[in-house]
Amino acid sequence: MRLVTAIAAFLAAAFSSTAAFADQPRPWALWHQDPASDIMARIEWFDAYTLWFIGPITLLVTVLLAYVMFRFRKGANPVASKTSHNSLIEVIWTAGPIIVLLFIAFPSFDLLNRQLAPTEEPAITIKATGYQWYWGY
Repeated sequence: MRLVTAIAAFLAAAFSSTAAFADQPRPWALWHQDPASDIMARIEWFDAYTLWFIGPITLLVTVLLAYVMFRFRKGANPVASKTSHNSLIEVIWTAGPIIVLLFIAFPSFDLLNRQLAPTEEPAITIKATGYQWYWGY
């Protein structure tokens, strides 16, 4: 009974969040709405670009964690290993993340530089003043 309740609560929480995406509904749309500026188009590209790094890394970490939990459990290894260093592994798990971070950092620096660049002359200027309970235009 607890399992059924937990599954029902999970499904209710998962499907109740769809109201947060109520900007411009389109049938079967699973991505962002159309960008209104060049910067937003670049942000969407960067989002998709980093997704290609995050997905495989998450999958790799999950598989390695499951493997280590199974392979090195107490029942299979009653005596712990005395290994203290493995230089090759230490270089790999230091250099690997550095390379991934470089592939993510350079496009993000370019995007940040474009966001901080002076903008073109605006087509329209709106003067808005925020008061305690309303906006004045």
